Amino acid sequence: MLTKSLLCLFLGLLMSCAVSDVSARIVQRIVGGHHAQPGRFKHQVSLESWDYYSGTTGCALHFCGGSILDERHILTAAHCVADHSSFNFARITIVAGTRDLRNKSSGIYRDVDRIYLPPTYFLNAPQEENDDIALLRLRRPLPLGTDERIRAVNLPKFDQYKPPAKRLATMSGFGIYSQDKQGGQVVFGKMSPRLKYIVGRINESNDPPCTEKQVCVQTVTDQGPCKGDSGGPLTDESTNTLIGVASTKTRELCGTVTKYTRVSEYLDFINKAMAGMEYNGNLFKYIEYKDFKQEGIIEKVPYCHQVAEEEE
Repeated sequence: MLTKSLLCLFLGLLMSCAVSDVSARIVQRIVGGHHAQPGRFKHQVSLESWDYYSGTTGCALHFCGGSILDERHILTAAHCVADHSSFNFARITIVAGTRDLRNKSSGIYRDVDRIYLPPTYFLNAPQEENDDIALLRLRRPLPLGTDERIRAVNLPKFDQYKPPAKRLATMSGFGIYSQDKQGGQVVFGKMSPRLKYIVGRINESNDPPCTEKQVCVQTVTDQGPCKGDSGGPLTDESTNTLIGVASTKTRELCGTVTKYTRVSEYLDFINKAMAGMEYNGNLFKYIEYKDFKQEGIIEKVPYCHQVAEEEE
């Protein structure tokens, strides 16, 4: 059963597309409708859970993105796995190595058995997303180095990509591909089963302002991430380096400026959590799932959002 906490996972950010406004309908097509080419974004993963109320056997529900750091660790957003007071007790399986979540045989499935968060994330007021970063540990390692479908992304150096540095960077994700504004209300479409991407410029806009631990990304032609892309990567493709983790949009409609958690500000948290430290205090908090086996289900049940935008 989807709990209230799990439903909150839908409040993530997604990847969007070129915007055209016709009769108040905003149709987003990432970079003119480009989908990820084979061999690109090998670090990208989908965070999924089993929606067993959606049919006889249920379906695999994508709710956030993430990035492969090594064979046992995935970096994502804190709000994908927790609210501002506690962890969400959703069981999470990551899917790696695929560009189409409908093709079940193309992915690599691994259950998450531990989640690390900065304790300061729980100090956020409503609507705040400071320290929006989380590290996931996998129960079984990914076959890095032996499976050409996947590759780890590099961590940045301390303070790298901070202002005034301006450069193009790439955002990717499996989020929704359309949004409507009807009667003053924004209505969002379905998730994209196919991996999509868009290019933006970091540190170009600071309205509303980003903190020192965030990076603002402005897309080149009023395009940008939206629901379902939370936790997903912002990368410097020239060096395969992870700049940021998708956190929150700055406008009612998706697009224009998106806030990412700046990874270079959290290297101590990331490295010590990856080292398996048991410390549970000022550096990080964690939750562990000891008796959880879902990857075999996620691998077999259909993906919840079967229709891609070009097929509607």
